[in-house]
Parts: sequence; C-alpha cells; structure tokens
Amino acid sequence: MIFSAAFIWSLAPAFAAPPTPAASTASASVSVSTDDAPASDPPADPLSLYDAALADLRAGRDDAGRAGLKKAFDSFVDGLDDDDLPGVLRPDFAAMIDKARDWTGAEADGPAAPDMDVSLSVLRAASSSSTVKMQGVRIEPDNSIVQRFLSIYTRQRPRSVEAALARSGRYRDMIASELKRKGLPPELLYLVMVESEYRVDAVSPSGAAGLWQFMPGTARKYGLEVSYWVDERYDPVKSTRAAARYLSDLYHWFGDWELALAAYNRGEGGIGRDLQFSRSTDFGALSGRKVLPAETDLYVPKFMACVLLGRDPGKYGLHPVYETAAPYDEVTLARDLDLGVAAKCAGVPEATIRQLNPQLRAWCTPKNRPGFVLRVPAGTKSAFEQALAQVKDWNPGPTKVRYKVRRGDSLGLIAKHYHTTVKTLIADNKIRSARRLRPGMTLVIRPGRAGAKGGRRRRHHSKKRRRS
Repeated sequence: MIFSAAFIWSLAPAFAAPPTPAASTASASVSVSTDDAPASDPPADPLSLYDAALADLRAGRDDAGRAGLKKAFDSFVDGLDDDDLPGVLRPDFAAMIDKARDWTGAEADGPAAPDMDVSLSVLRAASSSSTVKMQGVRIEPDNSIVQRFLSIYTRQRPRSVEAALARSGRYRDMIASELKRKGLPPELLYLVMVESEYRVDAVSPSGAAGLWQFMPGTARKYGLEVSYWVDERYDPVKSTRAAARYLSDLYHWFGDWELALAAYNRGEGGIGRDLQFSRSTDFGALSGRKVLPAETDLYVPKFMACVLLGRDPGKYGLHPVYETAAPYDEVTLARDLDLGVAAKCAGVPEATIRQLNPQLRAWCTPKNRPGFVLRVPAGTKSAFEQALAQVKDWNPGPTKVRYKVRRGDSLGLIAKHYHTTVKTLIADNKIRSARRLRPGMTLVIRPGRAGAKGGRRRRHHSKKRRRS
C-alpha cells in the first residue's frame, strides 16, 4: 500500500519540528525522478524541500512554508516505488503520526523554566551515564505458562533451541560484559534468545532488526545509525550497548523487570497506556485483567523459559555445542573502500568481511566518511594495510546493479544514467522490444565506470547485498 499525498499532507500543520525519522529514512532510499527530465538532473530531495519549508515557517512565511511541506511530502510519496518499502517504513510512519497527535507547539513566551525542571532527555542521559543497582529478574519455573513453553521447546523443538544456544556462544561474553558494566541482571543475556534466537541478521515482519530487534525509531533514539550506508542494528557490539541503555531506562521508568520486559516488547508508551487504562500497578495485574496484547502477555513467561533453558540446558535434555566469537582487528580507513577490494587485501572471501561488518548495507564503506573503522580477521591488519597502500582505486563500484523500472523511464534514459547502451540493456535482460518496458520490471545493469559511482539508482542492489 502506498500512502496518498493527500493523507500525509493532512498531517503537515503539525510538522513545525525537526525532520522525522520517516522522512530521513525515505530520503536515503528514493531512487530516480518520475519526470521525463534528463537523467543528469537530480530528483527533488524530500529532506531538502522539507528543510526549506521549515525555514519559511520559522520566518513567518506560513503560506510558502505549507506549500513547501506539501511539495516535500509529495516528493517523498512519489519515491515509494518499492513494494516492500511501505511495510519497512510503517513503524516510522506510526511514530510520525504519534508525534503529530501529541504536538502542542512551541512554548509560550514567559519566564525561563525553573532550574529544578528536568527534561526527559536529561533524565535519560543521567540514568544512562552511570551504573545503577537493580533487583534481579524474577524467574518462576513453576508458572504454568512457563512450563508450557518448556514443554514445547524441549519436546517439539529441541533442535531449534540447541541451534539458538549454539549461536549464543558468539556473543555471550560480549553481552555479559556489557550487562555487568551497566549493572543489569545477567539473565538479560537470554532476552536475545526471545528476540532473534541470536541471529544477527534477523528481521521481523514489522521491520525490527538485529540481535536485539530494534525498530528504526528506537534505534536512532539510542544512538544507532540507520541509513542508506549503515544499519547499526546489525552491529552486535553497538546494538548491545544501545539495548543495555534502553533496558536500563525501562527499569528506571517502570521500577519492575516484568513491566520493563513487557515494555521492551510492546513499547513504553503502550505499557504506560495499559497501566493507566487498567489501573494496574504490576505485570501480574495487567495480565490477569486481559488488557495486554496476547504476544506481550506471553512474552515474559517465554523469557523465563529461555532463561531456564540457557542456564542449564543439560537438565532439559539439550546439548548445544557453543560456537565461538570470530576475533578481528580494526582498521581506520582514510576514505570509502569497496568490500571486494577489502577482501582481496585481507586475503579472505568477501563474505568474511561482511560477516565481520554486518552493519554495512551497500557494496562499500560509507562514502565521504573518512575515519570509518572496518573490521578485518584477526592477525591480518598489517598485511591488509600494506596491500591497501598499493591499491590505486579503492572503490571501483559494483559490477552489476538491480533497478526497478518506474513510470516515465525509458531504456535510453536508464542507459544514459548508467553509462551503458540500450543494446546492452536489451541483451542482458532478454528484452524483445523497448516498447515492452513496464513499471515494476527489474533490470540487471552493468554500469559503465561513471555510472557505477552514481548512488541513487543502486538501492535495490545494496539491499540485496546486505543480506548476503
């Protein structure tokens, strides 16, 4: 489903605020313009249009600002050409709607706020900056629902549980160390088993991703980059640090681990509304009054079952063979580097470089970002740097890209943009006639050298490579 420009425009008056995550995400993903203008003319950037409209609103030019907002949202909607993209953007779109509903406008002129007033952001920073003393997580092995989970896992799915515990070996020490550093209960190691079964590349239907299954908005809130080039939800170390901060905040807000864990699943706002609606004070009361969604109601007992299995798998007839973490060295890069080139310099397959750097979404490290830290196999740093010093072209670009045809495209325009020929496009894609080009078709393109360095039309290629 594509959201209509009219619907998004109906929300525009609420957006005299910084650009939303939805706008940021979309602007990084939009591929080409639908106009018949030459390919060399870049499409309108929704984020730039939004910033210009915001400047007009702040300067008191209301009519120009509202017209600019409409143009920005129209440009954003026109870019949603990928059928899968609206589903991925849904969480950010929901957050945008919530922000519009809750927006109360700028504070009225008046005396400065008292020094004793503290904003939520300051509270979060204070609670995250030091280790806190917390109660342990209560585990109830005799709980009837916990027992049901144990029965299902050990009788119906023992191999799946063993495989998940085996994968946990890659991350156990790192996660345990971060939990200890933040003063968090060690049992939270097994929250990852509930969330992703220790699969670093896990993606939920709603768009949550990584070991800790962060949604894009929450990930950005806790300092993770989610962009065209990098998605740090897939970085085990950085996502674990963000999850530890988030869990610490949840415990401070709710004062109880069962509520905090339920909020990790449902969202702090949802649990807050459930508590208010039911006039409950703890998870047991919420569960007993049937006000929680079924998934959240079962989430805490499922976590308890995973803790019991993880602590003593042999007791339940499980015998996982724990994997070990892949050691690595870190290299600070002076400029963007093709991952294929990096693999050759390290003397390993490209898949190894990607496994060590799962946060990288495209074919290379982020462009225009000197100082990016790349992980290479342990013991290869010196040889890697020596080999790289002999490489003239660090980023020759991908050899092939995937491009979804849009309304207004022609083989001539596509060929011009990618510095190739219509004849080559027809031959590579077995197109019988140029007149048969239709919106939604996916073309495989071998760009010329200059075309390989153009960023916007590479989105489908990078998305495909990210999962490899």
